[in-house]
Amino acid sequence: MTKTLSLLNQSIVAFLLTIIGFTITASTAYAFPSNSLRPGGVAVLSITPSQNAKPFVSYNSKPVALVKGQQNWLAVIGISLDAKTGQHEINITESSGKKSVQKFTVKPHKYKTQYLTIKNKNKVNPNNKSMKRIESEFVMKKKLKATFSNSSPKLNFIRPVAGRDSGRYGLRRILNKQKRNPHSGMDIAAPEGRSVKAAESGTVLWVGNLFFSGNVIYVDHGNGLLSLYAHLSKMNVKKGQQVKRGEIIGKVGKTGRVTGAHLHWTVYLNGNAVDPALFVAK
Repeated sequence: MTKTLSLLNQSIVAFLLTIIGFTITASTAYAFPSNSLRPGGVAVLSITPSQNAKPFVSYNSKPVALVKGQQNWLAVIGISLDAKTGQHEINITESSGKKSVQKFTVKPHKYKTQYLTIKNKNKVNPNNKSMKRIESEFVMKKKLKATFSNSSPKLNFIRPVAGRDSGRYGLRRILNKQKRNPHSGMDIAAPEGRSVKAAESGTVLWVGNLFFSGNVIYVDHGNGLLSLYAHLSKMNVKKGQQVKRGEIIGKVGKTGRVTGAHLHWTVYLNGNAVDPALFVAK
């Protein structure tokens, strides 16, 4: 029964991709993120170059993930949470040097507000020593998010841990009655020590401790697609290690700025944190 459902799901994915002009071979199954043209969403655009060779596609001067079909390519583009609504465009350069532009429209989207009380006041209003650490980490994180490996993107994501959604992506956060940056990922409440799995196969990009995020793991899934797992109590992997989808990489914890044990999960595309819910089955 499970195998039959899996084949049915693959058929549905193939059918939907065919509708937007993207064809995959029968031996290849992709679980593409949902096309969601909104701030914090994902644009999935079909590209048919005049030649079959892989084109170079950029959005806001950054390269974007490309997946090969039989006669075309599919660009999977991360839209930043602070993106302006209206017309956006990608730039396409073919192997022959021919250039073109393809446009898409980002529509308005309203995110809810979440009010939280943090007991550790230094995690809300950091002192001078903490601010120096935060500034240093900001530079490092910016560099990590800009990672763009040439390997084909792996998009068949699973939820990294079982639990209750306790903080959705994009929430406008009020911490101790003070406005802070919107939530950049998905929070999944789970008991401390519960196993956290890699959402997809990839290469461990960085492992360490950050002021706000606590113990974290970054995984590179190819072509600018990354995932971040934060607030961990234990980390079972090392930088440079190859991991497979579903492999246990750490344990749920409450390190960093938290109100309780949970996993904070972020997905990055071309440097932008996008809604992780778009990458997993409903």
